Amino acid sequence: MKKLIYDLMGLAFIGLMSLAMGVPVAQADPRLTITYAHCCPAEHTYGVYAHQFADRVAENSNGEIKIEVLDGGVMGTEQAIAQKVQLGTVQMGGITSNNVAQLAPSLNVLVLPYLNSSPDDLTGEGGLLRAGPFRDELNKRMLAESGSLRMVGGFTNAFRSIFAKDLCIDSIDDLQGLKIRAPKNPVMTAMWESWGVSTYPIAWGETFGAIATGVVDSFDSPTDVVLDMGFHEHIKFITEATYLPQAAIVIINEAFFQNLSPEDQAVILKSAGEVDVSHAEHVARNGARVRAALTEEHGVTFCELTDAEVWAEKARGSWPQLYDLVGGGKEWVEMTMKYKQTGSF
Repeated sequence: MKKLIYDLMGLAFIGLMSLAMGVPVAQADPRLTITYAHCCPAEHTYGVYAHQFADRVAENSNGEIKIEVLDGGVMGTEQAIAQKVQLGTVQMGGITSNNVAQLAPSLNVLVLPYLNSSPDDLTGEGGLLRAGPFRDELNKRMLAESGSLRMVGGFTNAFRSIFAKDLCIDSIDDLQGLKIRAPKNPVMTAMWESWGVSTYPIAWGETFGAIATGVVDSFDSPTDVVLDMGFHEHIKFITEATYLPQAAIVIINEAFFQNLSPEDQAVILKSAGEVDVSHAEHVARNGARVRAALTEEHGVTFCELTDAEVWAEKARGSWPQLYDLVGGGKEWVEMTMKYKQTGSF
């Protein structure tokens, strides 16, 4: 008995000395591990959100909950990740809203062109993706439509820009004849068609190869992908338009979430809420960094639209034909517009 007491005292002394000397002491294994998948490298904006979230969950749970981040699209395309979260084979994902809309069409309201005028409309105080009445209503609709997807966070990656290999796009006429890749989303397809363009619905993972080989010569996405994912090797012209901010949502499997204790649920929601704010600040800083690097280090030219009002008029003119593609239809679109104007339904 005395030997056991001395052994325990010795271990305690070693632990105290290790802390005093700055030597790390092995931590107990987390009580709960949650997988979180997304499309992109860790340093990309989506990866930044994922790892910020993992850090906040670890801190807010005192290390009891670990978020295992699966970077780089190892779980497949964004649509495949959304389906895996729906089935529960992956617990969480950070996914562009238009790629979750296949399972929850009410999300297509976030894809309507020119619905929002800045990223703050989504992630600023009172924004559509911040915790509040709009997200609560959207979440209710998404759960009903998908059967198993709950939104716990939301973020953006600024506006989608138009990229081209050989042409400075500064008017709507410049789109004619271009081979343009766009996501396979019916609302986004209708937007391009309103501008007189038929797009190529190439999967995101195949886009770099399609650009490199000339299968397509243009596509749109937030500007930072050109820098962070190496597209500057081929893309030399960027038009920063304002038709659509990139809306991304953090989803969790509903059955998995409901099986968590109330305390663990609170950690997930609290952590996502904190990162929603810190990540928006990161995106604002990152835009200036990206533009400077592309122009100064990679010779990319930034173009400006000379007829922005024409783009907006034509795209908004497509809204009536899009109502059937949005879960809740015209009524849900009008509810969203009212919320944007008044802050309530």
